[in-house]
Amino acid sequence: MKTLLILTLMALIVALGACAEPDRPTVPLYLAIQRGDLDQLERHIHWGTDINVALPGGRYPLHSAAEKGRFVMAKTLLSNGADIGALTEQGDSALDLAILSGRTQVAELLLDSGARLDASTLLIKAASLGVTDRDTVKFLVEAGADLEKRNADGDTPLLISIRQDNHRLATHLVNRGADVNVKAADGRSALDLARQLAYPELISLLQRQGAL
Repeated sequence: MKTLLILTLMALIVALGACAEPDRPTVPLYLAIQRGDLDQLERHIHWGTDINVALPGGRYPLHSAAEKGRFVMAKTLLSNGADIGALTEQGDSALDLAILSGRTQVAELLLDSGARLDASTLLIKAASLGVTDRDTVKFLVEAGADLEKRNADGDTPLLISIRQDNHRLATHLVNRGADVNVKAADGRSALDLARQLAYPELISLLQRQGAL
């Protein structure tokens, strides 16, 4: 009888502990995201912190989680109503930031959750920002990016990378099928441009790929 009473009391203690509310958050939401502190994030959500309010710097929690590649945090935010379409002051979505940062696992999560992607436009933006991450290029090309799409100046991503002397990005683009004989708006070929700018690594890369 005594043993049964003890077991009953223990079960009651466990049940009461399971029903206890989590502690209130002890750090601001933006700091919890920055640190990758999932416990603090969950506390904020439980106690009603608005996860769709811009953090210091103008970004939303989902933006920061996506850019840092915090998969579980991003998933937690999405399952609790984070706005997947919210944009930063620069016009980037959480998906854009994830891809530009090479966080392809989070990017897949966002796509599966309904995020929209203009792969061709984002590839041009990636080139303009000087991105060098191979996974970023791979993800965008496999998502349907047009390697020959041009920006307002008439440059393709490859031409942009040449102007910036971005050998790594140019290599990724060429390996993915970018036209090495593409011409700029003024008629100069990619190789002519590299020669005029005196970028030996790019000249060598283009020549090895048969550029004229």
